[in-house]
Order: sequence, then C-alpha cells, then structure tokens
Amino acid sequence: MKVRIEGEWPGAVTLCYGWSRATARPWNDATPMAHLRAERGGPAFLDECARLLLARPGVTGVLSPPLFLPARPPWERAGFAVHARLILMRRSLDGLSAPGHAVDPGDLRDLDDTLRVDRAAFDPFWRFDRTALLEAVQATAERAIHLVRLPGGGLAGFAVTGRSGRHAYLQRVAVDPAWQGRGIGRSLVRSAAAWAGIAGASVLLLNTPDGNAAASGLYAAEGFRPAGRDLAVLARTA
Repeated sequence: MKVRIEGEWPGAVTLCYGWSRATARPWNDATPMAHLRAERGGPAFLDECARLLLARPGVTGVLSPPLFLPARPPWERAGFAVHARLILMRRSLDGLSAPGHAVDPGDLRDLDDTLRVDRAAFDPFWRFDRTALLEAVQATAERAIHLVRLPGGGLAGFAVTGRSGRHAYLQRVAVDPAWQGRGIGRSLVRSAAAWAGIAGASVLLLNTPDGNAAASGLYAAEGFRPAGRDLAVLARTA
C-alpha cells in the first residue's frame, strides 16, 4: 500500500490512499507523539499511516482521537492499544446555579493567556498547544470562550464551550494552579452551562481523564453524571 503524504511534518499532514484519508499533527508541543485522525479507511490503511508517522524524526508513538468502544476494532487490528481512558459525563441544562465569580466572554485575542493557564494546569500529556486549543475552539460552528480575569491583568482560568443541535460540549476547563481552590473552576462550569442553555442546548457533555478525582468531583457536584459510554485514546509505538 502506497500512502501519499501531503504537507510537511511537524506541521499538519494529510495521508491518502484511494478513498482512504486521514490527517495527522503533533499531539502537542510537550509530547513527541503524532495525533492521527482517520476520516475513511480500514486497519491496513491505519497500519501504514502509523508506520509512516513513526518514521518521522522524533516521533515516538501515534495516538488516536478519543474513541468509543465500537470504533476501536480497526485501530486495534492495526496494532493500537489503549493508552489512556476518559470518563464521559453529562448533565441536563435545568436547575442551573449562578457563577460565584465574574466570568467574561473571550475570543481568539485571549489565546496566549489561555495557553499559559492551560500549560500550568495540565500535565504534559494532556495540555493543549496552540493547534489543539484552536481545534477545541473551532470544533463547532457555535462556541464561546469564558474567562475569569485577574485584577492586575492576565487570567485565573478559562473554559471553552461549543454547541451542535441539542448537545453542548464543555471542551476545556483550566484554572491556574495558583488560583485553584477558590471556586473558579465551578464558576467557569456554571457559566458554560448557562451559555449552552441560552444557545438552545438541552444537554452539556464533557470528558475527563480517568483517575482525575478533583475534576470528576467538581463535575459531579455540578450535576454531571457518567454517561455510561467511556472513551479511550489508543496508541501505537512500533
């Protein structure tokens, strides 16, 4: 199988073979792994894409997007195995509480400040780089950025929300560790839920890494419950 690569690594690339198509980019700027997203194609195509990406300088592994269980078999047949698990949670958008902090709307001009908070708040594997943050913001046509600003400038925390039909998605919540424990994350979650309800959604969904007790506890306290369909990121390293 001769898969064609369009683009220059470590920038985003497209991989094609006949009707099969995938895109790839670095996972983030702290983890030397590639993020492969398949649009069309079976195990043989995924296998060849992984081999080509693992041949790129500095690439130590190839990671899938978060996948539900029914979507994993083609990846597993291509040599991928579960690398990290995520818990999918949801809440209906009724009985909402008001934020306890002032939460301002943001836009792409706040990108540098949000990235600084994200890098401080997450471990290297889960943190966003600029490309990943832009993907989260632009994942849906209707979206919002929520900011808790510091009195002297900069951000204490941010959230990203999007809506598609009756479903809204809490794509990201991050609070600077220096400002954690003050209810800022709770205010951001409440602001995101309020925006989603006003935008016309009836359900707000999010995912959080399995084992992140602090985040899971916050979401549970804010009315989120496990959706019963967990996700997993699969990896191939050889």
